[in-house]
Amino acid sequence: MNSPGVLAAAVHVLDPVERIPVVLLAGEQVTEPAIAEQITNPRCWEGGQPPAQESAPSKSARKAKPA
Repeated sequence: MNSPGVLAAAVHVLDPVERIPVVLLAGEQVTEPAIAEQITNPRCWEGGQPPAQESAPSKSARKAKPA
């Protein structure tokens, strides 16, 4: 993640390690990519945009089959 995102609203997410519910409040910075991925509503982020993430290959990308 290039920069932390700041929340504009309170959100409920799961801790990526312990898998327990966590409440993040408006104004908090989110620096953990695994948590930021869970916040899909753009209105929850200040500026209406989630934080920029580094480009990485998609895990769900299919491999091409040989011809």
